[in-house]
Amino acid sequence: MTLAPPLAQTTTPGGVRFAGAYADGAVRHEPDAGPTLTAEVLASADGSAHVLTVTNLTSEAQELLPEPLLPPGDGPLLFLGGASTTAERDGRLVARLAPHGFVRLGRALDTDQETAS
Repeated sequence: MTLAPPLAQTTTPGGVRFAGAYADGAVRHEPDAGPTLTAEVLASADGSAHVLTVTNLTSEAQELLPEPLLPPGDGPLLFLGGASTTAERDGRLVARLAPHGFVRLGRALDTDQETAS
């Protein structure tokens, strides 16, 4: 089983932008990701930052299209952590989750802050 790294060890360009998704007032919901996956979306109180975590519940590799699990937005999805690989298929992001693995993706709606290094 793969465990998420402690937040202090996770470095993501602009990762501080997603802190609001874990702050007081953040909204949590669990979109339906199908019978073999669990999904959780955390949204900042102002709706500007979203963090999606999807976990594979099986001992088989799984693929998923994460876009439909998030609210619509123009910002790119950023990899925030996990044990998966990502690829593009027909211009859409595909996450391949290892058995019992997870992926954590974030989208910030203020794209100026996402591209800051």
